[in-house]
Amino acid sequence: MAKDLLLPGSILSLHRSAVEKLLKAGNGDAALLYLCLTAGQNSGALPWGPDRVEAAQNTLLRLGLISSDTPVQPPRPEKLEDDRPPDYTTQDIAQAFQNDGGFKALVPAVEQMLGKVLSPADLKILYTLFDFLALPPEVILTLTGWCVEQAKQKGPGRKPTLTQIRREAYKWQKAGIDTLEAADAHLHRLSQRNRRGTEILQLLFGESRAPVEKEAEFLDAWIQMGCSDELLLLARDRTIFQLQEFKWTYMNGILTRWYKEGLTTVEAVEASERKNRRPQYPRATPQPAQGAQPLPSDDIGRMIEQARRAAAAKEG
Repeated sequence: MAKDLLLPGSILSLHRSAVEKLLKAGNGDAALLYLCLTAGQNSGALPWGPDRVEAAQNTLLRLGLISSDTPVQPPRPEKLEDDRPPDYTTQDIAQAFQNDGGFKALVPAVEQMLGKVLSPADLKILYTLFDFLALPPEVILTLTGWCVEQAKQKGPGRKPTLTQIRREAYKWQKAGIDTLEAADAHLHRLSQRNRRGTEILQLLFGESRAPVEKEAEFLDAWIQMGCSDELLLLARDRTIFQLQEFKWTYMNGILTRWYKEGLTTVEAVEASERKNRRPQYPRATPQPAQGAQPLPSDDIGRMIEQARRAAAAKEG
């Protein structure tokens, strides 16, 4: 029977190092998902819920067996923002407000959250989320509340526009966030990532602030790669040592290369460099979260301070 299973052209070839990583991890779900991906399939071939798929996917990411852009989930039918919704008329909105209790209750709730009466253009956008994207009212309200909180962080009294809310709604629809449970889980993950991103900024630059959009993209990638504080500090110091200044793209390149090589600790990086006879650099020292922060060297300290001032000047 085993012989019949190994038909010509039907044999999967696995790299020995991948097998060793999977065996060492002892995670059966990760191994099954890896087999599916190696066979050219996706998680749709497994009878699992999204949480189980995500847990297995995160294990494979941590092991360096897949990358963050590996297509794990089955493709979803999606409505892209340049897919034009119906050209809703004022009559369409009035009819929906009169005949659909869900939309009728949604309008005053959103108005209260935004602190304004919705204009005809706003109502068309809101109805697009409700009808075209088919997001339930409770999901739209959760999304709106999150957008309101994000706007508050940019300054007192700031409120999101319906256009901004719509842009985020398309992302949610694309990600399959169409239930209250999925929305709550998504926002919980975002909250954890935002908190970790703020911690990383404090660690690297001694800055207590939320990251701006471009910084958040890099920080999210590093969080998904599971970079430790010590590894982040080492990559920061390597960046400044090489460039005499800090650049996000350069540090991201260092961390991405280490991640792909399976180097997840400072010790592993230094051992790899000794083995491959790469040049050694100053080793990072973890810094306290607040107050005066000891730095690996005076030169690097001055460069970090220059990077801080340059970032502050750009923001100003």
